[in-house]
Amino acid sequence: MTDPSDADLPAQVRDKALQLLARREHSFAELRQKLLLRQFPLDLIDELLAKLEARGDLSDQRYAEALASYRAKNGYGPAYIRQELREKGVDSTIASTAIESVEVSWKDSAAARYQSHFKSSVIEDYADWSRRAAYLKRRGFDTEVIFQVLGEWTSPG
Repeated sequence: MTDPSDADLPAQVRDKALQLLARREHSFAELRQKLLLRQFPLDLIDELLAKLEARGDLSDQRYAEALASYRAKNGYGPAYIRQELREKGVDSTIASTAIESVEVSWKDSAAARYQSHFKSSVIEDYADWSRRAAYLKRRGFDTEVIFQVLGEWTSPG
């Protein structure tokens, strides 16, 4: 005799996946991991995710674009966004395309983030300049943008 809950297992996997997707976009790998953590069978998960991808309900491209846009608007640079997408299992080509499609001036974004974090624009010494540059680097901005925002360090005098 079969367990009645086993017959309904594909529906349970589908319902949970759609419930997660209704909240927000997910990458293929991220949704797969969440379903695996709920101990659904791998074959059912992979079958469902393939169907969702074919129907357009699951898209790494759409996920990457949404995440890149959201992070850019919140003061993160391309390196940070690229790393986060990599951690979510998004292909590097898709990540690069999504980051390039974001309509943002990385310099303006870095400058806004810098001004909101550092109340004083006066840079006291090299250690202070270095601390400020490190902050922007951690936020994912490259050296060129950091120099555009902070200027190159020159000792006073």
